[in-house]
Amino acid sequence: MSTSKTRIRVFIINIFNKYLSGKTSENEDQLIEKIYDRLDIHDLDHIDYESINKDIKQQVDAAITRKIKISNRKKHYQIAVAASVLFVLSLGALFLYQGKDTIMSLSRSKHTARDFPQLTFNREHRINLLDSLPVGSTLHKKGEGHILDLTHMERSQKVELIEINNPSETPFTVVLKDQTKVSLNKHSSVSFQSNFGIHSREVMAVGEVDFDVSKQQSQDKWVPFTVRTKLQTIEVLGTQFHVSTTIPGEENVLLKEGSIRLAHNHSDGTVMLKPGDKAFLQEIQPKIMISSQSSKAKIDSWRRGEFYFENEKLRQVMDEIGTWYGKSIEMSDDTGAKTLTGIFTRYNTIEDVLHMIALTNSVDFKEKKGVIYVTVK
Repeated sequence: MSTSKTRIRVFIINIFNKYLSGKTSENEDQLIEKIYDRLDIHDLDHIDYESINKDIKQQVDAAITRKIKISNRKKHYQIAVAASVLFVLSLGALFLYQGKDTIMSLSRSKHTARDFPQLTFNREHRINLLDSLPVGSTLHKKGEGHILDLTHMERSQKVELIEINNPSETPFTVVLKDQTKVSLNKHSSVSFQSNFGIHSREVMAVGEVDFDVSKQQSQDKWVPFTVRTKLQTIEVLGTQFHVSTTIPGEENVLLKEGSIRLAHNHSDGTVMLKPGDKAFLQEIQPKIMISSQSSKAKIDSWRRGEFYFENEKLRQVMDEIGTWYGKSIEMSDDTGAKTLTGIFTRYNTIEDVLHMIALTNSVDFKEKKGVIYVTVK
C-alpha cells in the first residue's frame, strides 16, 4: 500500500476512533454525521464486505492517481483524503472498521428514534443503539420491544464503565455476558464494569428493572450476582426479581423465584427474601420492611410509619415486627396460627408496639435472655 493510501486509511480510522471517544472537532462530527445519514443498510449479516473493500480500493486508487498537480504535499494529502471521503459518501454503503481497539460498529438504520435505548461508555460517549452497536453484540426485535445481546461483545481496554438507558415507552431487554437477562422499563438504566463476569458480577440499577439471573460457577464455586441501587444491595446466585427505584427516597424489590439476600446501604445486617416477598426501603429509615402481600393499604401505612395487618397469622406479624427491630420472637404453632388485624404505630422500641398489640388482642409478651416469647391470654 502506498504512503498516501496508508495515511488516508489511518486518517479515517483515527477520525472514527476519535468520534467514539468524544474527542472530535465540530467539522469532524459533521463528517461522521454525513456518513451516517447516507447509510442505508438493513441486514449486516448479508453484506459482502470483500466486494465493498475491493470497490473502495479501486475508487481510492482512482482518486489518488487522478492528474491533479499540486506542489504542496500537505495540500495533496488533504485532497486525497477529501476524494476518498467523497467516495464513501457517494457509495452510500457501510464503513466498518473492526480493529481490536475499536469498541463500536456502525449499523445505521433509517428508522432512527430519539427515544431509542442508548449506551454510554465511561459516562462520556453516548450512542443510540439503533444507530450503532458494540462490536460483537447483536440487536433483535421481539414483539414490540428489542433485545440487545452482549454475550459475545468484544471487551476494550479503553472502556471501564458501560451504561444502558431506556427512554422508550416499551421494555428493553439486555442479555449480559453471563447470559443474565435484564429488562429495563421506561426511564430505567443499568451500568456495569467492562470486565463484568471475569472476577465478579455486579450491576447498578435505576428505575424499574427485572432480572433473570443465570447461575455461574468458577473453580467449583458459585459466583454471586450483585445488584446495587442508592438504598440497597441485593445478592443472588440465580433467580428472578424486580427492582424499583422510581419513587424519590424509596425503593422496593419483589422476589419472583429463588432467594436473595438484601441489605440496606445505610445500616448493617441482611435479610433473606423468599418467593412472593416484597421488601420496601426508605432513605430516612435504615430498616427494611418485608411483606408477603403487596396491598396498597399495607404499603401506604408503611409510608406513614405504621404497621398494617389484615387477617395475617400471628407468626407472620411477629416475623415482620421482629425483623424491623432486630429481635428474635418465639411462639408455639397454635399461637402462631391465630390471626390479627390492626394498624399500629411504628414506635422507636419494640416494647411499645407489643404493648399496643397486647392491649387490643388476647396475647401476651415476655422477654427472656434477649428472646421475646408470645403466649395467648
